[in-house]
Amino acid sequence: MKEHRPSARSIDSGAAGAAGVVPPPESRRAPIWDRPVPGGGRAPLVWLLGVHGGAGTTTLAHVLAPAADSYRRWPGVFDRESPFVVLVARETIPGLTRAHDLLRQHHAGLAGPSEVLGLITVAARPGRIPAEIRRYRDVVGSLAGQVWQLPWHEEWTLVEAEKLPVWSPGDPVPQQRKRKSDPLEEITTEVRELGSSILAAVQDAMDAPRSTDPEADE
Repeated sequence: MKEHRPSARSIDSGAAGAAGVVPPPESRRAPIWDRPVPGGGRAPLVWLLGVHGGAGTTTLAHVLAPAADSYRRWPGVFDRESPFVVLVARETIPGLTRAHDLLRQHHAGLAGPSEVLGLITVAARPGRIPAEIRRYRDVVGSLAGQVWQLPWHEEWTLVEAEKLPVWSPGDPVPQQRKRKSDPLEEITTEVRELGSSILAAVQDAMDAPRSTDPEADE
């Protein structure tokens, strides 16, 4: 599974790219929230940023208890908001291109104080991934750090979100059954593995040494 509303803060279109990364045109960047991300007061551990409509972000935010939807904007990290962001895209050329845009925006220093942990790609259809998309996903993933891939399950489109399994840290691992698992059980397993891996990425980011050189943060 693991492979590797709106008021927005303006983005400085004249800023130079960092580390040689060329930022996308301003029209292809995601805005940054200029206030806490709305969402009923829940403080998530990680934000899911859908890079385009229909990426599956709302559903993933429902099934992953520690996560919340940032509504296609970078969090401004207000009021102790989490800075950690995972991008979400469909496995299509347009979807991966949009993810590439936002990753370039982030690496160019134009995405605010967010810290990108990786990219979730969601299968757009059943069957094998076309080679062209797989190669492009590898290119985009090189900027994302980690890439998590969710395979196609018809149940994602047939079941109401409220009926999908919700994973929380500390949930017991269900016992394996001898009979063949039904699709919802497979989704439960994949969601648990995805959530655990994202939590591990958060922990790694929190454990990473921070620069103590004031000039390095300027």
